[in-house]
Amino acid sequence: MKHVNPSFSIQAPKINFETAQLFAEAGPTGFSIVVLEAGQSFKALAVYTFETGLSDHELAAGFTAIFNSENLLQKQYSRSHIFWSFPESILVPAELMNAGRNGNMLNLVFGDARQGLTRSDFVYRHNLHQVYRIPQSTADVFSGFLPFATQTHVFTTMVNQDIPAGDHLFTVFYSNSLTIMLCKAGQLQVIQNFTYSNADDCVFHLLNVCQGFDVQPEDVVLHINGMIDARSGLYGTIYKYFLQVSFDELPGAYTYHETIHDHPAHFFSHLFALASCV
Repeated sequence: MKHVNPSFSIQAPKINFETAQLFAEAGPTGFSIVVLEAGQSFKALAVYTFETGLSDHELAAGFTAIFNSENLLQKQYSRSHIFWSFPESILVPAELMNAGRNGNMLNLVFGDARQGLTRSDFVYRHNLHQVYRIPQSTADVFSGFLPFATQTHVFTTMVNQDIPAGDHLFTVFYSNSLTIMLCKAGQLQVIQNFTYSNADDCVFHLLNVCQGFDVQPEDVVLHINGMIDARSGLYGTIYKYFLQVSFDELPGAYTYHETIHDHPAHFFSHLFALASCV
């Protein structure tokens, strides 16, 4: 994989990179980066999408190609942050946490066909640990290009957010996968990523999560982030079952380069929200 073209690329004419921060989300579906300039102003964005089913070697090659070609990744930043979105992740109660058994727990849930580097984050709001695995080859690429970056899992940032009262489904749509977090009566129930190939797949996963935790689709508030168009067949199919739909807005604590507003806010809202998690 010699070159990867971005799906979206936005950059303000002038950015003070030396005082800015870089936020990167990386996983099997792609690589997204946003740049936050000092003064709480987002000035740049780049989103790269990978095809489905890449091997660990192909993923590492894709990330390397982006690091070598993306202008925003050639700069020096005051701080850099990596948020992993690899789906092999489980929540473990603090009293059951044992670093020596983390790999075995992941193997039990996801199998042992694909091994990698096992890590964990403490989810302080719920006294849980997010235990997850990333391919070793991908970890090596990022360690080489962003050796001093902080690292955490995207699920950790979602679970640590303020949870409103009532029943809520928080979602992030990627090019070929969907992350779902269900909160029932203001309490976290589950967070998981599902692959999909069509609208029916998405609806099945959403309804299945609701059924598994005895939540009624017509009563739950569905929060939408990511790559889904409100005029698409995918959205139309979802709306047949979920009547309370909310497209997330851009986080209000920041300002944004004017070109960012040319796109639906929910496309990138989850990426900009990462800045509030560090």
